[in-house]
Amino acid sequence: MDALGIVEDEVALEGLDGITIPSLWIRLEDRHPAFPLKLDTHTKEFIWRSLTSNGDLKFYELPQERGDVVLFDRFLEVDPETGIQQAERLSASTNDVYPVSVITEDKNGIQGSCVFYKERKDVTRNVRNSTLKSLVTLEEAFKRFGRKLVVVASQATRFRALVGPEGDPELKLSDHSYCILERLGRARWQGELQRDLHTFSFKTDAGKLHYMRKSLVRHGLITMQSHVIRTPSGQQQHSILLLLNRFHVNRRSKYDILMENMSNILQKTPGQVAPMLTLKELLVINEKTLKRIYQYMQSANLVQLVRCALEDVNPTAEPCTTKKGTKVLVRCLKLVKPYKKKVIMVEDDEDDDEEDEIGVRRKSLPSEGRIMERDILLQAYDIIVACGTRGISQTALAMRMSIGKLESRMICRKLERDGIIKGFMEDVGRQRTTKFISHNEGVKMINEEERQDGVSTKCCKKSILRLIRSLSREGMVKLYTTTVIQDGITKKVEMVVHPSIQPNDDAVKRAIDQIRFRISSSYPVAHIFYCFTPHFLSVFFTVKGLSRTLGFQPKMHRLRVIHNFLWYLIYGHPLKRSSPGSQTLTDTNPGSLEKPSNPSNSGPDKDVHNTKNTEKQTQSSKNPASIFVDEETWKRFIPPIPIHKDFGDGWALVSDLLLCLPLSLFIQVIQVNFKVNGLEAFLSDPVKQHYLVRALPSKIKRQLLYKRKYIFTFHENLQKLAYMGLLQFGPIEKFQDKDQVFVYLRQNTTIVDTTSSEPHYWMVSQSPDKPFEKRQYVLASSEDVENYWFDLLCVCLNTPLGTCIYTGITGSFCRQLIGVYLYMYTHRGSREVCDDGSIPGDGRGAGGLHSEFFAHLKRNWLWTNSLLAVKKVDTMHTQKIEFCQLLCIEICKKLLCLIHVAIEPASRNQQVVGGKRQKRKRGKKDVVKIPRKKRKEPKKRTPAHDEADHRALTRMTRQRVYWSLQEDSLMMLCSVASHLLNSKLKRPFIPHCVVRDLLQAEFEKSMDKTSVAVGRRTRYILKNPQTLLNYRICLAEVYQDKSLMKLLEQKKPANPDKPEDCAEAFSEYTKLLRQKFSSAMTPSDIIIPDTKQELFSSTEDIHVIVLNNLIQSTLGMSNSQMKSSRSFQTFHMYSRYCQEVLCQVFIQCRKRGLVNRRRVCKIYGPKKNRALPILPMSYQLSQSYYRCFAWRFPFALCTDVFRFLRSLINNGTGDDKPLTTFYHETEKELSDMLRYQLDSPGGACAAALSLMTLGLLSVHVSIPKQVVVVDSNLVDNEVVKSMAALEEEEDDDDDTEDCEGRKRLEVKAHQASHTNYLMMRGYCCPGIVKLRNLNTSDSIVVESCIMKFQLRSTPAHQVLLIFFPHCFSYSPPLDLSKCGPSLLPPILTHSVRPPTSSPSLSHVEECNARLIHQRDYSPQDIEACAELRRSLDEAGENGLSVQDLYEAHTHLAELHSGRTRSLQQYMQDLKEEGEVLEVGGLGVRWVLMHRAGPWLLTTNSKPWSQSQLSEQREGGNETSGENLLNSGEEKVKETLPEEKQEEAAETKNETQEKGKGLKEVEGEQTDIEHRTEEGDDATCSPPARAANTEDEHTVSFISRPWRMVDGQLNRPVCKGMLEGVLYHIMSRPGLTQQTLVEHYKNVLQPVVVLDLVQALIDMGCVKKRTLVPCPKPSLFSRPVDQAGVRTATPDRVFYEPTVSCCLRLAQVLPNEPHWNQFIQ
Repeated sequence: MDALGIVEDEVALEGLDGITIPSLWIRLEDRHPAFPLKLDTHTKEFIWRSLTSNGDLKFYELPQERGDVVLFDRFLEVDPETGIQQAERLSASTNDVYPVSVITEDKNGIQGSCVFYKERKDVTRNVRNSTLKSLVTLEEAFKRFGRKLVVVASQATRFRALVGPEGDPELKLSDHSYCILERLGRARWQGELQRDLHTFSFKTDAGKLHYMRKSLVRHGLITMQSHVIRTPSGQQQHSILLLLNRFHVNRRSKYDILMENMSNILQKTPGQVAPMLTLKELLVINEKTLKRIYQYMQSANLVQLVRCALEDVNPTAEPCTTKKGTKVLVRCLKLVKPYKKKVIMVEDDEDDDEEDEIGVRRKSLPSEGRIMERDILLQAYDIIVACGTRGISQTALAMRMSIGKLESRMICRKLERDGIIKGFMEDVGRQRTTKFISHNEGVKMINEEERQDGVSTKCCKKSILRLIRSLSREGMVKLYTTTVIQDGITKKVEMVVHPSIQPNDDAVKRAIDQIRFRISSSYPVAHIFYCFTPHFLSVFFTVKGLSRTLGFQPKMHRLRVIHNFLWYLIYGHPLKRSSPGSQTLTDTNPGSLEKPSNPSNSGPDKDVHNTKNTEKQTQSSKNPASIFVDEETWKRFIPPIPIHKDFGDGWALVSDLLLCLPLSLFIQVIQVNFKVNGLEAFLSDPVKQHYLVRALPSKIKRQLLYKRKYIFTFHENLQKLAYMGLLQFGPIEKFQDKDQVFVYLRQNTTIVDTTSSEPHYWMVSQSPDKPFEKRQYVLASSEDVENYWFDLLCVCLNTPLGTCIYTGITGSFCRQLIGVYLYMYTHRGSREVCDDGSIPGDGRGAGGLHSEFFAHLKRNWLWTNSLLAVKKVDTMHTQKIEFCQLLCIEICKKLLCLIHVAIEPASRNQQVVGGKRQKRKRGKKDVVKIPRKKRKEPKKRTPAHDEADHRALTRMTRQRVYWSLQEDSLMMLCSVASHLLNSKLKRPFIPHCVVRDLLQAEFEKSMDKTSVAVGRRTRYILKNPQTLLNYRICLAEVYQDKSLMKLLEQKKPANPDKPEDCAEAFSEYTKLLRQKFSSAMTPSDIIIPDTKQELFSSTEDIHVIVLNNLIQSTLGMSNSQMKSSRSFQTFHMYSRYCQEVLCQVFIQCRKRGLVNRRRVCKIYGPKKNRALPILPMSYQLSQSYYRCFAWRFPFALCTDVFRFLRSLINNGTGDDKPLTTFYHETEKELSDMLRYQLDSPGGACAAALSLMTLGLLSVHVSIPKQVVVVDSNLVDNEVVKSMAALEEEEDDDDDTEDCEGRKRLEVKAHQASHTNYLMMRGYCCPGIVKLRNLNTSDSIVVESCIMKFQLRSTPAHQVLLIFFPHCFSYSPPLDLSKCGPSLLPPILTHSVRPPTSSPSLSHVEECNARLIHQRDYSPQDIEACAELRRSLDEAGENGLSVQDLYEAHTHLAELHSGRTRSLQQYMQDLKEEGEVLEVGGLGVRWVLMHRAGPWLLTTNSKPWSQSQLSEQREGGNETSGENLLNSGEEKVKETLPEEKQEEAAETKNETQEKGKGLKEVEGEQTDIEHRTEEGDDATCSPPARAANTEDEHTVSFISRPWRMVDGQLNRPVCKGMLEGVLYHIMSRPGLTQQTLVEHYKNVLQPVVVLDLVQALIDMGCVKKRTLVPCPKPSLFSRPVDQAGVRTATPDRVFYEPTVSCCLRLAQVLPNEPHWNQFIQ
């Protein structure tokens, strides 16, 4: 906290009374830690100016002067030895300048204590002006006001200072509780004694002050600790010291600490006895201090003084006997009970609501009468006995006896303490309840069995024990007695075993281990260690979302984890024992396994007092060094479980399973929602996270196993597995512990394919014609288990459930059915194994499970719904229910008021007289006809209100305008301004024309927005919950800003009825609001790192970049591409990343509008291959995403170009014809040239123009004789009729050669027109408009010329090369005979070998040798490369940007000191050698290959199945255009596989994609082999290295949207993106790199865009230009060497398309369908 913040804090801590200026200097001088400034005159003046300029402070004048505050330190009087305060004076003697006067129920919300609250005068205006500028100096203020002037902080500032930064600022406290909190804040580090508060300050009784203090303790605002004061008379007074959390200091006396240390020493010694001399040496104290310590402990009954023989205490000491021959005795201390810290216990608040709860219970359940003559304990015991073995809970006993909760608890404790009753735990619903039975009901069961056998005598507990001991003496059983010490708890254990069981038997060991585990997880142990420590409140404080952070999984994944764990232990463990007595585990570490307590035989009762079985053995038992599987997985430390004698293979005891549970699985299946100190260190360690829970340190283990809740959670999961038919419970006895149950893991199971079900909410229904397919599974290996869960996931998530369809069966009835059925199935238990693969339940749920299992819900598989969905609280439904309840109550009250007792009149007998066939007359009711309301005709909306709206309408290019984020933000602020001007007005305060004018004045893109559109958008955005929340937050912040509210008050309109004044005020309001919120700082929880290294210190930033591309890659794959095992590869690829990071990245994609929900096809059902346990796979790329790549060119342009080229090549080539010739249509006929059709697509036109420009196309133009013709079919007049008659006459006179006698067409004056003129001349062509599909309003048509083309082998001219040589300087040669994916540049398809952890020295030497021999590197060049390697190695995984690399190695930019290459050439050579890699998101970064692991996706490209192998085959070599062009549609149809009808009808183009891909292959070469050859040619992979067969199929590549998860090229996506970027540059030639990257910023990362552009440059489609600024020349300036320019800024780099861009791009991927399947 800075100096001014300290000053504000001191003022706030002084409370509502405020602080005088002299008292402020006193407080600052006594500040702890010390105030950083020296309090001289200048500093005080500076502090005074800061006080006056602080808007949260006000200045008041008191009616009388206040004395200065007097400080005292109570801890100076505390004896450091005893911790007792030696009080020489009473606390009341101190003059209190702040007497308590509580302000109650203030209308302004002010809380606190102030004696002159109403009398004091606000003098803030006399001290500062409205701009917070000081009006008087400190000296003037003190001279004017003196000690009457006080500074008071605002309510929010004072409360924030009291609760601290971690407190809740919205917390509401009572007025008295707040005053106590204020009093403690004023006391600072000294605190207040509770005795002084209720005696002197508040002058109230202690009970009332206790309840005032309770809310402060409950909310964690204050701390309490005991405090002892010794009065001058010698009497000790005990009280409670209260402190604010921020001023808390734990104060303990010296003897308190020494007593605790002595108790700990005694606990660790054998027998808890130690000599006095040993204790004095260990504690390093003198005799006097030791005497006082054990006297204190003796008085507290903690130790006792004993005398023991020296040889028993220290056998090595001499002499052990006296001269008389007696044993030497030494004084020793023996521990009676452990030392406990003194902690102020916080009272339970359950008693507060006792009366309300009892009232509810009394209304809901009946009670029994109480006999006042009988003892109440006897009556309670009779009720418990009457309940029998079912037992009764404490709550039920209280209801039946009509007593309170505290009284019933006292009765139950008394009876249980006397041994009359016994409590046991029972599951009631989802909770565990303690029930009580009369005492050993077990004896009653034995007696019942004996009675049925005809035995009349009864057996008691003593008789049973006597029988056991008698059997032990006779050798029928063995009785072992041992003492187990665990976590400081000593427990005597008696075990009755078979005579064949030896003390070192595994059964005894397991029993002792279970007892230890139970002691660690028992409630009393945790209570001893934590309930009496100040740390207890934070240990078990629930942290929301902590369990998920640690790794807690959803429901179905928890079951999958437990099922895998059970299968591994029962069937898959490599050291699984074949029989109970066999030991197949060979442990190299003899101390690694737990050793049981060694009971030895001592007569019939094997009794051993294990004094050495203490913490030492406990620590050795925790040694996790036993490695059973040499892999860093959860299987590493898991030992095998035994096979019990009475149960065969497949059975396991739950307690054995719990003992083998590792920590990494524990946190996934058990919800740990409280902070556990030290747990993070284990979870972050790759090896320690797999330690067994029983091997963890005691403190961590006790917290994880708190109250043994994990057992019940684990048991519930076992029940769910039983519901799924994967598990079977063994015999279950009443009152049997849940960890003593046997379970059988089944190996046969079934999945019902319910994906073809009819849509429903929760129940599947199958068609009679097409029943569900049942798949049988045999879980014989771990892979089978994984496949089962993966298939179940696919089926469940693709089952069309969740649709709201009405059903006649109510949910409660169905829940009763499942409760009865599954309860009987689970709890009946049986030793007979039933492993037939059946699934219990009704089979109406997804996958054949029970309908109540809800396996179709995605939230049972994922945690992402809570992150994505905006939680909407359904308050309407709750309010309706409450309203109906209140309404019913009110109606009942009114009815009761209307009921009254009266005398029935005698005349009623006549009215209701009965008789045979008599009918009662009923009064007629008047039917009131309600007239129908006439419907109001909707008003027609006016599209424009004024001239500005008309101008906006002319600028609109579509019906709906596009709204940007900036416009929405401004409109939201306008709504805030409208509310501030008049909050009671429902309509807007000003017309929307004013908002429109503000938008158009601010943003140029708002010129097409009308006022109607502005109003519609304003209403629409406030319907969004997030926008509405922002709107309310803005209002709240404005109301909290007092200075701004004052300014707004001053800017109110002078005349609210005048529109001009309102519009002007509205503009001022909006201006002020924009000033406030434009300068808002970033959220306080975001900490900006100091250096760039700290910013990029986490690999999560790299994973975000990779996942952005991976999500686009997976969503860009079609359904046919996702078939076979690509979905499985996708699943494993996503599983490598943190689920939270994946969700955050996907949420950002969703916010940017790049994805939307994948719609399920109603005809063919959902796609099974997209049901993955990852969030993105239920989404698809949105149309907004595709629109970013759409331009004014048709999407099929390149495809049409390729087809036109195919036609030209098939027609033949020739150079014998001139470049361009024009003929009349009758002069020359050329049959060897290709005719250009009028209906040819745009691609044919683009190809023809490009070829003509390049001189590669001979053009023959046939001009028609009649250029302008008339469609006579569209003309209906007399001239047409005359022409028709004339033609008939001409047909009759064909043989007549003399034309002089023919009739001629006559046109009268009124018929003269241009159309008739053309028709008279014979320029008519009937039906030409319809034939050419023209859209013309006239019948006159310009006749088209006939164009014929022929492809040339050589260019006919070199015009472009002569006049524009720079256009062809770096372009690759254009070869129209080649086509196929092999023409793609390596930047789009290159892969690398998986990077190693660190390169070996030999590898670096081999690389240097290649550089020397193959690239002629000099020693100086090798040294430069080594320097670059060191720099990149220091940069780590983040690497170095290009700019940082050049700045760090500027000396390598030029050729000096024997170097033969520049820095850029060094990096390129290292890249080709596979030493470095180009990565990045916003910019290109260089990283070493062995550091590039987080940037790469590594996958096994080996084909997963034969079907996928055939699908993955692609062309590897450059195929000639002749072969590729001859592959037609008929040949494609032959290669189509025979698939199901629904998959065949899915998309025609996707199936053709596979077929055409096969036809483009020569030599049947897979894409992986092609990639390898391509990489070797382009030298983008390192030379051949020694690798095994598995490494040959493992490749790594940089994630890109056009690369699929297996590394293959996604051709449609690659083609679509290349075409989109090229069309963008073609639409805007000269486009700068900055503008290009800015356009795709929400879709693609800048580096991805640059990769696409570089690919277009490498193919010759685009040219990269750079603007080089030249300095202004002067007389003595030197010429600029432009060749030395290395880099250029993005705004100076621009791109231009080449003439042959469409021709070149069309050759690469000619037959690929469009990547957007919706516009095929």
